Amino acid sequence: MDTQSLAARFSQVALAIVLTILSVVLLVTTHRLRLDIGGLELPAGLLFGAVFQVTACVFLYAATGSRLPLAVVGSLWGLLAMPFLGRGVGGGVLFPAAIGDQIQYSGWIVQGIGVLLPFVMIGVITLVRRRGRAPRA
Repeated sequence: MDTQSLAARFSQVALAIVLTILSVVLLVTTHRLRLDIGGLELPAGLLFGAVFQVTACVFLYAATGSRLPLAVVGSLWGLLAMPFLGRGVGGGVLFPAAIGDQIQYSGWIVQGIGVLLPFVMIGVITLVRRRGRAPRA
C-alpha cells in the first residue's frame, strides 16, 4: 500500500479522526463501569477501554501500514476529551478528582489509555521494524 502519497496521508488522518472520536465517546462514558464477579470488583470500563484502544491502534496500523494515524489518535484524544474534563485534568463532572473522600484514579487512567497507548504502540512498531531490518551475520 502506498503510504507516502498525499491522498494516502489524508485518508489515514481521516480514518484516525473517526476512530479517535469513537474512542473518546466510548472511553469517557464507560471508564467508571465496574463489575462484581464472585466478590471481586473488576474495573470493566478501564479494561474495555484498553482493549478498544489497542484494537483501534492495531487496526489503524494494519489498514494503513503507517504510524501516522496512531500519532493522530494519541495527539487528538486529549483535545477531544477536554470538554468532558470540566475545570481541568481529573476535575470535571465525568472525570471527578474525588467523590466524597475517595480519590478517583479511573479518570487519570483512562486519559493515559487514550493518549499514551497509541504512542506506546508507535514505539513497539518502530522497535519491531528496526529489529526486522538489522543486518544478519
